[in-house]
Amino acid sequence: MKNLHSILSFAFLGATLLTSSCDKFLDQEPASSLTNTTVVNDVTGLNILLQGAYRLMRDGNNNVNIASPLGIKLLSSVSGEDMMVNQEQVGNNWNFYTYNNQRYDATGAVTVAIWTAMYKVINNANIVLGYVDDIPGNENEIAAIKGQALALRSRCYFNLVRLYQHTYALAKDKPGVPLQLTAELEPQARASVAEVYTQIVGDLTQASELLEGYDRPNKNFYNKDVVDFLLAQVYLTMEDWDNAELHANAIRTSYPLMTMQQYAAGFSTDNNEWVLGYTQGPQDYWWYDSPACWFDFGQNNAPWQAEQILPSNHFVEEVMAGDPRLLVIPNPLYTGKYAATKFLELKDEPPYSELYDLRAAEMYLVEAEAAARQGDVATALQVLNTLQNQRGATVTTTGSQSELIAAILTERRKEMWGEGIELFDILRLQQPLSKSTADGHYLNLTIPANSSKHIMLIPEREVVNNRLLVQNPHPDQAPVFVP
Repeated sequence: MKNLHSILSFAFLGATLLTSSCDKFLDQEPASSLTNTTVVNDVTGLNILLQGAYRLMRDGNNNVNIASPLGIKLLSSVSGEDMMVNQEQVGNNWNFYTYNNQRYDATGAVTVAIWTAMYKVINNANIVLGYVDDIPGNENEIAAIKGQALALRSRCYFNLVRLYQHTYALAKDKPGVPLQLTAELEPQARASVAEVYTQIVGDLTQASELLEGYDRPNKNFYNKDVVDFLLAQVYLTMEDWDNAELHANAIRTSYPLMTMQQYAAGFSTDNNEWVLGYTQGPQDYWWYDSPACWFDFGQNNAPWQAEQILPSNHFVEEVMAGDPRLLVIPNPLYTGKYAATKFLELKDEPPYSELYDLRAAEMYLVEAEAAARQGDVATALQVLNTLQNQRGATVTTTGSQSELIAAILTERRKEMWGEGIELFDILRLQQPLSKSTADGHYLNLTIPANSSKHIMLIPEREVVNNRLLVQNPHPDQAPVFVP
């Protein structure tokens, strides 16, 4: 029997968040009323530990605007060419979201918060996985618990390996992140990027089998569809086009696209296109957990107007010119800039809004890209055109493979702007980045492809406390990836 007192601390921390800040997230017995024996020896106890992992993931270990799924999307969006941090309002407070050295400071808020949150979720999942095979109970319930724990763990490792090392095709033999696969917190060296991806795919494949037939209570929970979505993202990053297409197709054929009326309604109410999202009550609302808050400049009457993120002038006036998805207005506070109206809240009444995490349109684009890269131009064009027609956008007609791939990548920018795919596309496509005042940005910035500024340094305290860890090269010493 494992030492419960030494391994349950993280789990109880996460589960306690359920009772203190989100009683309605799951109607379960409070963690504080469970004995250690109950926690690890029955379905109810392990389910509460699992919900602790969910809550830690949902709130980014109390760092919503940095380490939650939506916080990571925010980081990704402002790391690209099309969105920018409003330097007139936030000044230097958000330098860690630009390419200032705070971004990759080994003691900085972003590097530490994301690393810590992901490994806390992983540890919660590992505790569940360490005991789930030994508990009595309904076979389907046990399979559902195990499948969800594997899916949560795999998503955390996917976040970590993409943020703390270069992309798979470039760096698969380089150090990735430590693979902590049990609740025994022994020091681990960094597994290679390839080893981390092997673990991610293995976890998700097993989760897919376990979650077959699992009927989740609502879209807060990971089911087989969420697993297919994650597998499509993972295989796209690995450039395994066949499997990326396969899993993206499973979502595309199951989740119809939202209408343009729903698209323009603000991404605040669940619809048929949402694969994963989060309901909110008054006890859930954080200052910075909503894209509506981040992009709001007073135009939407949101309870919190953070005035943080703007679309660049170039994106508005050139990339999106004439596209129905260009949901912006002249910025009401800053002359010559724009403000987004893509993300809205439900105004002045709780629960303010529901928060979307994963939606099917991304999978239409993954399937189209994967098909195009395999030379199946007809399928790629058909899937791409389905999305474009639904949006009332200009329809791509090219029959050239290279031109079609370029069109699909542009469509990703148009469909998913502000939704967190930007940095991850820069990384996997090994692209340079340029921002300029001429395009409406606040700074002139040129970053070469495969810049070390794209990836984070491992938190200093982790390197100090675990002598097996090798630190990433600092961008000042190694500006770009070194084979």
